[in-house]
Parts: sequence; C-alpha cells; structure tokens
Amino acid sequence: MGLVFISIISCESSSSSKLDNNDGNNSESPIGRELSDAEKNGVRLLKRRQEQKKNAEAIVEGNTTTTYRYLVSSDDYPIFTTLMQKSSISKHIHANNVTVLAPVDEAFDNFIRYEDLLLPGNEALLDEFISYHVINTSLEYKQFSQGASWEVHAGVTLELNRSGGISFNGAHVRFGSIGTDGGSIIGMDDIIYTPQFEK
Repeated sequence: MGLVFISIISCESSSSSKLDNNDGNNSESPIGRELSDAEKNGVRLLKRRQEQKKNAEAIVEGNTTTTYRYLVSSDDYPIFTTLMQKSSISKHIHANNVTVLAPVDEAFDNFIRYEDLLLPGNEALLDEFISYHVINTSLEYKQFSQGASWEVHAGVTLELNRSGGISFNGAHVRFGSIGTDGGSIIGMDDIIYTPQFEK
C-alpha cells in the first residue's frame, strides 16, 4: 500500500514539473518540436502541389466550351486559328467532339505560302490543310500518344512515331493537351501536311 502511494506522488510531481516547464519560455513548437529542414521542404512541396491541382482544376472549369471557341478566344495558335476560321471545316470542329492538332506559329516558317490558302479559288486546299489537322474523336495527349496511328478528317490514316519524342506523320507533337466540353487541342511544333498549289 505504501508503494502505491509513493508512485502516485511521484507521477503528480512529474506532471507538475512538466507544467512548470511549459509555463516558461519554451522554444518548442505547439506540436512538440521544431520541424527539420527536410520536413519544412516537404510541407512546402505539398502546398505547392495542392496549389497546382487547384490551378489545373480552375483551367478545366474555364474550358467548358467548344474546341473551336477556345481556339478563337485564345492567343495560343493565331495563324492556325485564322486559317481554321476561314475553312468550311470550322463548322465541323465547332459542332463535334474532335481533336485539333494545332501547329504553333513557328511551324509555318516552313510553309511560307500559307497565306495563299486564304486567296479566292484556294478554298479546297484550305479545307484539305485543316482536315489533316483534325481527328474525329476527342483524345487527351496520353491516349493520343499511345496509339500506333490515327485517321484524320481528310480520311487518311497517319502513323505516330515515338523515337526521339512523339511525332505524327513526321510532325513533332508537343506535350500535353487542352480539354474542352467539345473536344481537345494538342499542340504541334510542325505542320502535319502541306497542300500542293497548282503552278
């Protein structure tokens, strides 16, 4: 009985001592200790990932439109978008869930006559050009890049190659895609097809 009494007094004394220490100027954090540099970096990384996820979700929410409207309202692919708007294929792009393979402006450095597609009499060539840059199903980048080949709106099946990066009919494909309610957009560093003008 005496041993039990002494043990209880000892515990109370220890608890009292801890309380006294906490009343003083203690440099420990409320959770019991300061975080190490590695832990602080981990917390920063977690916060950064959460912010990136929020931003990605915001972008998806902002793209609740058709592929056509996204291209027209953004400055991502101005030359291609101008050609697309003048093409009769624009109605098909606007009305259907398609994948638009949109070349960046620099891709047109190797197609100096692209403006001639807008001249009267070249409507068929313009439609042909745009048709080679449209796939009649909505594909995200991952799904697109895993295929062996895809049929474009022109009715031709083109091969996809993975050596030295992803290329489609010899044109380098940019990483990632933009999803909309009406399809998707995948950027291209090169033009997929160059129409032949009559001499």
